[in-house]
Amino acid sequence: MHCLRTCVFVLGCLLAAAGSVHSSDVDVFATVGDSRPIIGFELIGEVPGSGQWGLDSPQSLAIDHRGNMVIADSGNNRVLVVSETGDVVMEFGGYGWDEGQFDTPTDLAVYAGFYIYVLDEGNRRVERFDERGNYLGRIVDEDDTSAPIGIAIGSGGELLVVDEDKQAVVIYSQFAEALEPLGGFGEGAGVLVSPCGVVMGPSRQIAVSDPGAGVVHVFDEFGSELHEAALPGERFYPCAVAFDSFGNLIAADAEGHSIVAFGARGRLTSAVALEGDPLSRAIEPVGLAFDSSGRLLVLDRAEGRLILVELVYGACE
Repeated sequence: MHCLRTCVFVLGCLLAAAGSVHSSDVDVFATVGDSRPIIGFELIGEVPGSGQWGLDSPQSLAIDHRGNMVIADSGNNRVLVVSETGDVVMEFGGYGWDEGQFDTPTDLAVYAGFYIYVLDEGNRRVERFDERGNYLGRIVDEDDTSAPIGIAIGSGGELLVVDEDKQAVVIYSQFAEALEPLGGFGEGAGVLVSPCGVVMGPSRQIAVSDPGAGVVHVFDEFGSELHEAALPGERFYPCAVAFDSFGNLIAADAEGHSIVAFGARGRLTSAVALEGDPLSRAIEPVGLAFDSSGRLLVLDRAEGRLILVELVYGACE
């Protein structure tokens, strides 16, 4: 039997304590396709302690091999590392242009147990640190890229760098050797308009968010486009992207205050608008990562906090 997939659109409210999503409007679509699709989101609430970390316009989130949350705290020009229990483990950086300093760090990626890579957007470079926050060197310098805007780590330790001006994803080996890029100028399949985020999935597929085109492009590991993920008939400005262990794609749209799930073939399966929060204004999701329990963490730029989300999965019949 094929797996029945249900697409649920929910206008949700986060409760002050642990709670659930309250639906004001639900549209249901049935399609056939991927196993274990994401058919809904349950918004649990804030990660304990996140309101006390002093975040200022944070931009990116990753999880290290110990389960710690690693945050690019752009407004404070630092990287903050926080434990699963909400305790601050360490911070490093500070404003400047010298080694180990930042001018608006906007993205980061963790190579588990080895390195933390930080995209220092203001200084147009990517710096590498060890797991204790010690500076190790530059992987990408300002002469190597014109407008770096997003980074990710591949399954083999390669570094993927989104260059907005070049409209491409430049790939570097562990030895900082530039490999064949993805995208670039031109027309047709796989051409990027205004790329923003990038991530590698469990089958080495590479997703590149492209808010300029209103889609997420998904490539294979050799650079051939597999499919696009979009919201038919809706404005869509995806930036942060993540894959779950089943190959489902989740995209965050900060302008639309929403997170969206697509199946492994790019079909829309669920979306939630993060509006109507009684605690504050609408959430601006700019970072996505999974904790050790498989729950989705959403970084809210507007209020400088982390939101915990439980994914609701469908089943194959």
